[in-house]
Amino acid sequence: MIFVRLPKPLLVATLLIAALAPAAGSAEALPIRKTHATMVLDAVDKFLLPRIEALQQTTGALEAAVGAVCREGEPALTAARAAFGDTVRAWGGLDFVRFGPSAREHRLERIFFWPDPRAFASRQLKQLLAARKPDLLAPGALSSQSVAVQGLTALEVLLFDDKAPLGAGKDEAGTYRCALAAAIAANIHAVAGEIAAGWVGGDGFRTKILAPGSDNALYKDAGETVREVMKALVAGIELCRDRFILPELTGVTANPPRRVRLAFEASGLTGAYLKSSLVALKELYEGIGLDAYVPPDKPWMTSFLPTSWNSLLADADRLDNLRATERGSEAHLHALRKMRFDLSGIRQIIVKELAPNADIVMGFNELDGD
Repeated sequence: MIFVRLPKPLLVATLLIAALAPAAGSAEALPIRKTHATMVLDAVDKFLLPRIEALQQTTGALEAAVGAVCREGEPALTAARAAFGDTVRAWGGLDFVRFGPSAREHRLERIFFWPDPRAFASRQLKQLLAARKPDLLAPGALSSQSVAVQGLTALEVLLFDDKAPLGAGKDEAGTYRCALAAAIAANIHAVAGEIAAGWVGGDGFRTKILAPGSDNALYKDAGETVREVMKALVAGIELCRDRFILPELTGVTANPPRRVRLAFEASGLTGAYLKSSLVALKELYEGIGLDAYVPPDKPWMTSFLPTSWNSLLADADRLDNLRATERGSEAHLHALRKMRFDLSGIRQIIVKELAPNADIVMGFNELDGD
């Protein structure tokens, strides 16, 4: 072997070039760093608007399916319950978007009233059913009532009551019960339509969030609009943890263990709702390109983040079965603790590492602990 001694300046330059040059094939692997404006554009056009359109479709199918139960009776109930499940999954992917049209006029609560620790939905439904006011069945009439009886929480009570199956009773009480369920389904579809309509047009929210500036009353620059998107992402992670994981973990580890009410238990859709939220959050995270802002001195994040997202989805698939058959078991506790760890870890990395590296100012609330 022949060694060639390079002049010292040339040797230093050669070593510097070698150090700075990317490894073979690494150019394709490097994620693209998106601008704030591009992050927001992709979040709106590729994530939000398609999901809002899907929500409109599922709520429309739900309205039709519940109406069919009232016309055709109990045989149509299975299809109505399936349509309810589709709507629950669609809303699970949007519930954490707490800005824009969905955050106005109590639309979030009108679609999904939760938490409901005192069972307001059930109690207020009983009052409406007892009163049997025909004027409440008119289109739009429910919008003036309590949010607890307008959305999915109330409709679940009526659709999944096996002691009084919807469509089975043809007496006055049964007929009104079904008509009220149909009115609630129609109200949900109407609210979904309001959300969709609020985004479109020259004065719609899409225009407002994509065109910040001095003449925009809501957003002065892309830094403010991207913060809105990031706050939704972080809020979604917190909702998954605080609505589903922490209450259940607290309940099963209490002495003695105690049951906690979880969203959509009556319909058996607790896990489906959580899974749809996690899938959407992962899609939003990837869509705005946060992976590109992993600190160079912390390469372990490049494996931790995708592993944690995938682990969350796998554990969400298991939770319903563990809750039903192995409640409080080591397997159940392990899944809950792992999900708590992954959710908190992802959140911490986003607010403490990725957002600052992307020059996104989250604000005090978003940085205030776990």
